[in-house]
Amino acid sequence: MPEGPEIKRIADRLSKVLAGKSLEGVYFFSQKLKKYENVLKDAKVEHVETRGKALLTHLDSGHSIYSHNQLYGRWYIVDAEKFPKTKRSLRLALKTSTHSALLFSASEIDVLKKSEIDNHPFLSKIGPDVLDADLSWKTIAKLLLDKRFKNRRLASLFLDQKFLAPNFFETHILHFDLGEL
Repeated sequence: MPEGPEIKRIADRLSKVLAGKSLEGVYFFSQKLKKYENVLKDAKVEHVETRGKALLTHLDSGHSIYSHNQLYGRWYIVDAEKFPKTKRSLRLALKTSTHSALLFSASEIDVLKKSEIDNHPFLSKIGPDVLDADLSWKTIAKLLLDKRFKNRRLASLFLDQKFLAPNFFETHILHFDLGEL
C-alpha cells in the first residue's frame, strides 16, 4: 500500500502532466460515476493535492475527483495515445492532448463538489497534510490548543491522523522555519 510520501510523489507527477490542461476525455469504470464523464470533459485541471493517502484532482468546473489507492490502486502516466501493459482493472482515465493519467485497481473514487470535500467520510476525519507546502507552524500551534488535542503527549499526536496526516513517522518530513518562532 502506498504511504504518504509515495502519494505525494504521485500527486506531483500528475500535476506536471495535468495542471493547466483541459480534459479531452474522462472515463469512470463505476456506473455511479459515469454521469460525470460529460460533465468533467473539457474542464481544466487546476491542481492535484494530497490529503493523507488520498488524492484530490481539482477542476475549474467546481468539482474535484477524490481517489484513494487503498491496497492495490496504481496510477500510470502515459502518452495520450498509449496504454500500459498491465492486468490491472482500469477505474479512472483522465486524458489531455498530450498525456493520459490512468488509475488502475483503486476501489475508492468519487466526484465531489468543492464545497463537499470537508464532509467526505474519509477526508473529514484527517488533519492537515504534513506534506502540504502551505502547512505552517502556526496551523500546528492552533491544533495543539484545540480541545481534541490539548494535553496529549506529542508522540501520540504524531500517530493520530486527525491531528496531522499522513502521520509524522511515516513521512520523516516536517519542515518549519525556526526563525519565525
